[in-house]
Amino acid sequence: MGDVNALLSGAAFAGKALGVATIITVSGFTCIIVGVSALLHVNTPRQFGAAMKETFGDSLRLPQSANSQTFEEFIKSIETKTGVTDGQEELGNIHRHQLPHHINTINTTMLPLIILISILVFVLLFLFAVRSYPIPLAPKSRILLLIAHPDDETMFFSPTIRALTHAGHRVFVFDVICLDYDEFRDGDTWDRNSLCQIVMRHVEVLSADTVISFDSYGVSGHHNHSSCFEALQTAYSNGGVPRDVQIFVLDSIPLWRKYIGMSDALFSFGRSPFFYMARFRDVAACWRAMWAHRSQLV
Repeated sequence: MGDVNALLSGAAFAGKALGVATIITVSGFTCIIVGVSALLHVNTPRQFGAAMKETFGDSLRLPQSANSQTFEEFIKSIETKTGVTDGQEELGNIHRHQLPHHINTINTTMLPLIILISILVFVLLFLFAVRSYPIPLAPKSRILLLIAHPDDETMFFSPTIRALTHAGHRVFVFDVICLDYDEFRDGDTWDRNSLCQIVMRHVEVLSADTVISFDSYGVSGHHNHSSCFEALQTAYSNGGVPRDVQIFVLDSIPLWRKYIGMSDALFSFGRSPFFYMARFRDVAACWRAMWAHRSQLV
C-alpha cells in the first residue's frame, strides 16, 4: 500500500508540475508576443508582420505563393477594375472609407488575447496558492490553541489542527481546560489581565512552545474571541511570554471572502505568510465534527 501511495503521489506531483510548466510556457510566449507588439506599436497580425519586415528585412520572409500580389500589382488591378489611372488616389480613398473598420479591428483584436492572459495568470496563481504554507515549528512541538468557545476549534481552526496533528505535533485545546471558569462566561466581558495569567500558567504547565489564537477582530467580531488576543497581547507587552514560545493569530477576513470557496487561496497567497489549505478529506472531517455542535450549523 505504501508503494501504491507513493506512486500515486508521484503521479499527482508530476501532473501538477507538467500543468504548471505548460502554463508558464504558454504565458511566457504570449507575454513575449504582447511585449514585442507594444514595442513595435502594432495591434494586429498584419501590422506585426509589416513591422517585423521593416525591422529585419526579408530575412524572415516566407516563400511567396503563386497567387500573392505585390503592391504594384495590387495598384494595377485597381486601375484595371475601376478605370481610375491614379491608383494611389483610389487606394487612399479606400483606406479613408475603411478607417472606422480598421479602428474597430484594432480595438477588438487584443481583447481575446488580454482575456487569455488573464485566465492563464489566474490559473497559474491558483496552482501556486492551493498549497499549505505551514508555520515554522520544531518537530513534535507542543501547541496550545487558545479559543473562547467549544465550537471555535471546528469552525475556525480545523485545517490548522488537522495539518499540525498530521505533521506529528501535539495540540492542546484551551477551552476544554478552562470550561468551568465562572468569570469567563459566553458573552460576558472578560478581564484581559485575569485571562492573561491563566493562559501563561497553562503555557508553563503544558510546556507549550507555540500558542495559536484569534486576531484582534476575532474572525466573527465576537468580543470573547478578541479577548483571547488581548490576553496574549497583554502577556507579550508585560514580558510574560517566554522567549522560546511563538504566538500566531488567525487572520480575520472580510465577509465576501468567506463565501468564495477555494478562490480565496489567491488572496491568502499574497497576504498571509503562513496558511493551511484544507484538503477535501479535511473539509469532510470538519463537517462531521460540526455535528457535535448542531446548534451552530445555522
